[in-house]
Amino acid sequence: MKKFILGLICGIALTATTAVYATDTIQTIRQVFINGMLLKTNVQVSEDGTTMISARTLAEALGARVNWNEQSNTIEIANQYPYFVSSLLHGKYTFKYEIIADNKTGNSNTTVIYSEGYKDIPDNTEYQKLFLLLLVDQLDKNINTKQIEFWSNKENALTYASGNYEKDGIEGWSGMNSRFGLLIRDGEKVSLSHILSVHERDVISIGKYLE
Repeated sequence: MKKFILGLICGIALTATTAVYATDTIQTIRQVFINGMLLKTNVQVSEDGTTMISARTLAEALGARVNWNEQSNTIEIANQYPYFVSSLLHGKYTFKYEIIADNKTGNSNTTVIYSEGYKDIPDNTEYQKLFLLLLVDQLDKNINTKQIEFWSNKENALTYASGNYEKDGIEGWSGMNSRFGLLIRDGEKVSLSHILSVHERDVISIGKYLE
């Protein structure tokens, strides 16, 4: 079985070493995926099949904080997730939201919501999905439209709700990139998606939600 040197132990300082065995590495096509996403970094494979990549690149892809301590010649890696969750649950990030449109023009079953807190979340999909889940939990239970859209830019949300926008890019209206969440109700079935781009989204399993 091939060994995979991941290059990190969360919360522990790792001693940084030089590439002593660089002459034993061979160049080959190998890709590394983190939670289904391709990690864009240089990959080297040794003769015994060991995969070697940048410790910093891998750690940051996993949401960890990386620090180089020149004095002690060490790489210090700390898992930020517990800190982020604690900060999120203790009010560091706001869950305030504003209903931009209820029964959006042209679609009587859609509510458009602007959230001012989303832009402050670190650029990490797991953090963003957790924020979206907790935001949904804050919503007024009287919002009973079949579809709720979440936006991170108020001006774009207002433009979208008015319907007065035009295509300004290859993928259509660029303002759609401000939409980060979509909740759809179909009877008792509820689905929640974290929107990564116009054509890409992650479905979040939440079961029965929002009575």
